[in-house]
Amino acid sequence: MSLRPLYVSPIGRGGVDIGIQNILRAVKRAGVDGAELLRMPERYNFAPMLLPSALPRDWWRDRDIIQARSRVAFALKRPGIPLVTTVHHLTTDPRLTPVSSLAQRMFYRLVESRYDGWSVAKADAVVCVSRYTQQMTEATYGRRDTHLIYDGIDTDVFTPAPQRQRLDALPASDARVRLLFVGNRTRRKGFDLLPRIMDLLPADYVLYYTASFQAGVDINPHPRMIPIGTPDRDGLVAAYRSCDIMLFPSRLEGFGIAPAEALACGIPVVTTNASALPEVVDDGESGYLVETNDVAGYVCRVRELGEDAKLRQRFGEFGRDKVVRSFGYDMSGPRFRDLYLQLLQRDLR
Repeated sequence: MSLRPLYVSPIGRGGVDIGIQNILRAVKRAGVDGAELLRMPERYNFAPMLLPSALPRDWWRDRDIIQARSRVAFALKRPGIPLVTTVHHLTTDPRLTPVSSLAQRMFYRLVESRYDGWSVAKADAVVCVSRYTQQMTEATYGRRDTHLIYDGIDTDVFTPAPQRQRLDALPASDARVRLLFVGNRTRRKGFDLLPRIMDLLPADYVLYYTASFQAGVDINPHPRMIPIGTPDRDGLVAAYRSCDIMLFPSRLEGFGIAPAEALACGIPVVTTNASALPEVVDDGESGYLVETNDVAGYVCRVRELGEDAKLRQRFGEFGRDKVVRSFGYDMSGPRFRDLYLQLLQRDLR
C-alpha cells in the first residue's frame, strides 16, 4: 500500500517506547509498506520544540501522515499533512501524584501537561491506547472525538512455550514457583511492594525482575528476588515462558504492555484493579485484580495460582485468546491504516 506515515519518536524508557515500535510493526503487517520510524535522542522528550531543527531538511515532504506521542507531536505539525498523536497516559492523572517526586510533579504540571494539551489540540486525530486513557483525555482536555486503538502485541512472537511446559532460561533457582516482574523499578510500577510481598510468600517462591533505568536503586531488595537485567525481545519472551505467574502491582498504567505480553505467552497475571489494567486482565479469568497497595491481597492471589497448576493453565489459555482477539497486530494495524485513509480522504474533499 502506498501510504507513507512517518513516526517520530525520541528514544524513551518503558512502555511508551515499546508502543511506537509496535505501531510500526503492526501497520507494516497491515500492508503499509511505506511506514518509517525516525528515532531521535532522548533529550527531545524534554524539549520537543527543538525537534524540527534537528530533523533532516524537508523531512516531511515525502510523507502523507505524521504521528508521534502526545509529549512531542505538537512540534511536528506541518501544513497539509495530517498529524496523529497517541496518548499513552497523562501526567495530570491524580493517581500519579502520590508516587512522584516533587521535581517530577513540577515537571508534569508545568511542562509535560502543556505538551500533551498542545498535541491533543493540534492533532487531526488523537489515538488513545485504552478506554481509561481515552476517558482521562476527554476529561482533561475536552476532546471528545478521540479514537481507541489498544497497544498492539505481536502474538506471533509472544507465544506460550512448546507444550506449555515451563522453560529454564533464567538464572538457576530451585524454587518451586517462579514469579516475574517486568518494568522499571519505580513506585508507580509498585516495585516497592515486591519485597513485602515476597516476605509473606513461601520460601520456595522466587521472583525474577528486570533492571531499571534509575540509578542508585538497591540492587538486592530481597534474598528471593533475582535480577535478570534488561532482556531484548527474544530474552523477554524466554523469561515469560520460564515463569509461572506474572506479578505486576502497578499503581497506574495507560495500557499495560507487560501484562498483555505475559498473557500472550500463556502466563496468568496478578495485578492491580486500577487504571487500564482491568481492560487487559480479566479478574478470575486470566488472572486476578487486587486493590492498590493491598500486599496481603497480592500474596493471597499469588499463592492461589502458585498452588494450582491447572488453574494457571486455564487462566493462561483464556488470557492468550483474549490478547490475540483484542490486542494483536491484526487488530491494531488495520485500525491505524483505516484511520490514515480516512484522514487523507477528508483532506481531499
